[in-house]
Amino acid sequence: MMQYPRVLLTTYHHAFLKKGGGEFEIFSISEKLKRHGLIADIYGPHSRSLEHYDVVLHFSVHGGGLEMLQHINSQGKPMVLWPNLWLTEAGNELTQLVNQHVGLANSVVFKSRSEEQIFANLFDLPAEKTRHSLTLADSAYLKPSPHQLFPDLYNLKDYAICLGIIEPNKNQLATIKALKAAGITPVMVGGHRDEVYYQACREAGGEGAVFLEALPSKSEILRSALRDALFYIETSFEPPGLSAIEAGLAGCRLVVSDSDWTREHFADLVLYCDPYDLESISAAIAQIRLTTPGGNALQSHLKKHCADESITQLVAILRGAT
Repeated sequence: MMQYPRVLLTTYHHAFLKKGGGEFEIFSISEKLKRHGLIADIYGPHSRSLEHYDVVLHFSVHGGGLEMLQHINSQGKPMVLWPNLWLTEAGNELTQLVNQHVGLANSVVFKSRSEEQIFANLFDLPAEKTRHSLTLADSAYLKPSPHQLFPDLYNLKDYAICLGIIEPNKNQLATIKALKAAGITPVMVGGHRDEVYYQACREAGGEGAVFLEALPSKSEILRSALRDALFYIETSFEPPGLSAIEAGLAGCRLVVSDSDWTREHFADLVLYCDPYDLESISAAIAQIRLTTPGGNALQSHLKKHCADESITQLVAILRGAT
């Protein structure tokens, strides 16, 4: 019988003070590994001692986690690094920090070739450490939801939805302005760290815009919010993440920022825009309203992210590090 490794999932120490997409992705991966039969605990007061695990899966290259990884390394415990990083340039201090993370890792996991390429252009990445795993999504988003559950609850008709922390890098202010100009109600789901930016978004949204701190992951209300929206929109300056994939799985049409990452994941099945150009965002919104409702082709294209093969790729990487 094949022995599964016991996995401890870690990240930098203050990550969960304000949870965003990356933190929810940690929860999702832990749950999927457990469903696959592994012990997969997230580090904290209720996790076991280090000696009870075979391998550590560490998320992010934020400086707050480096000392932990150095201690893990001193104990001889293998570590798999999941950088989850997209940058076009890096200063000396960040370069040194990221290279230290890579140096401590037995392997480094990338969810796309574009992510690997941009990382390798900036940092020291030994080819023998590079591994690949699909972004892991949950098949719950393929399940039907009660029709009009979310729009009836919030008395909404024509709305577009965006999920994620509200912050300048996510560019929600431009999204809201473009939606309002098109006569579409913005529904923004996510917390915020930047109060000034958040208030600017609230002001731009005006009366009728909906701002929600969160909706329960995989829930009927979230699936309805996605499925009953005119479309999902994410015009961030970095590639969209798991939320965009989950929206596609739920049957949403998508407007997303154009990048190598989005092209690699969504091919020609979504509408692309330049996040730096408000007119480009507005044009994509106008164009998607002319397309046929429903995202069956996109949904089928994205099913691989919640198939069994997606988790077995990661399990093989974890086993290979031990």
